[in-house]
Amino acid sequence: MPENITDTKPDSPVASAALLDVLGDECSRAILAAAGRESMTAKELTNSCDVSPATVYRRINTLLDHGLLEESIEFGANSGRQKVYKTTFSHVDIDLSDDGFDVTSHDQNGSSYHLMRLLSEMPFEHVRTNTVDRELTVQIGLTDEMFEQFVEIWGQNCQ
Repeated sequence: MPENITDTKPDSPVASAALLDVLGDECSRAILAAAGRESMTAKELTNSCDVSPATVYRRINTLLDHGLLEESIEFGANSGRQKVYKTTFSHVDIDLSDDGFDVTSHDQNGSSYHLMRLLSEMPFEHVRTNTVDRELTVQIGLTDEMFEQFVEIWGQNCQ
């Protein structure tokens, strides 16, 4: 069984390798994609992924162990209570490092992540800091496309 990511530092090579192994599995990816759209029961995931129930349950347990899937109880009018599964992240970063790969999953509330990612790609022309007042003044030269992306993401963060 792969190393449990929750038992290691998230940025450690062991955790990153285990996460890559899990994400490399076609059935796991299919479960994550399906459960990323909506909460689903194991039976619904089995139908969606077109694999055996035993395979789906094994993958569900691995994904739960790695924190990539969450389990909750849903109460239905006709079906009583049932376990449902939902993907816990919206995207994964894979960066090449001296130790191999660094893999980081990001939760569903990723708009601040997207803003930071966009900022990291912007061509800063001038940066002025004021450590006394803890202020940072930045001048950035943006293309039309980058400006549109920034405004869209910034608007999501200001709501």
